[in-house]
Amino acid sequence: MDATEDRLKAVDEHLRALSRMRPSHGYAGTHSAKGARTVQTILKAAEEVFTEVGHAGLSLRQVASRSGVTVGNLNYYFPSKRALLDAMLRESLADYVDAHIAPVLAEDITPMEAFLRVVEFYVTNGRERHRLFFQIWGFAASDDDAKDLVAELYRAVGRFMRRLIKAANPNLSDDEARRAVVSIFSIEEGMKLFIGLGPEGDQSLHYAEEEIRRLAQRIVSGDIARA
Repeated sequence: MDATEDRLKAVDEHLRALSRMRPSHGYAGTHSAKGARTVQTILKAAEEVFTEVGHAGLSLRQVASRSGVTVGNLNYYFPSKRALLDAMLRESLADYVDAHIAPVLAEDITPMEAFLRVVEFYVTNGRERHRLFFQIWGFAASDDDAKDLVAELYRAVGRFMRRLIKAANPNLSDDEARRAVVSIFSIEEGMKLFIGLGPEGDQSLHYAEEEIRRLAQRIVSGDIARA
């Protein structure tokens, strides 16, 4: 295995470790198969309700109704709204992480191309799920505990991106790779905001989406830092 394959394998192993931290995996090890499926159903329903009404509007009764279980059954797995929100966000992160794996493991792909495909995935995912991210940001702004949880989840994805960027350009120092992560996250998170607020079919926004791949490559190649 050459150095490129080693770097991508390390990135893949990091992703899979994050995925295994999903709450439903934990419940699968301590509950019956039926119980584990119930937890997955509840968490999916919680994400749907959270996306629609946010943390303030979400209630255990709404989630129980959406998932087809009683409130008492939901409370057996999640004794409080905060416990449910915590698990729901961690499960959503694991889903998000899983979606990164395919671009990284595509056949005959360089680390740079894997990185660029992940950036393109961020744009596509932002167009499909920007409302979820709006609600996550609102939750983070609501209190310090929520902010700490969301920051923890973002750091986990940031560590993955730093590994992938270092694989794409091994000449970058750790500090340069961290700065690249912040720059790219700032761009793609800002695009989610404009996707959600901008008019449908905005040509400027579509142009920006097309440009993000080129801009990300320049950031990681070090072209912008040297300019």
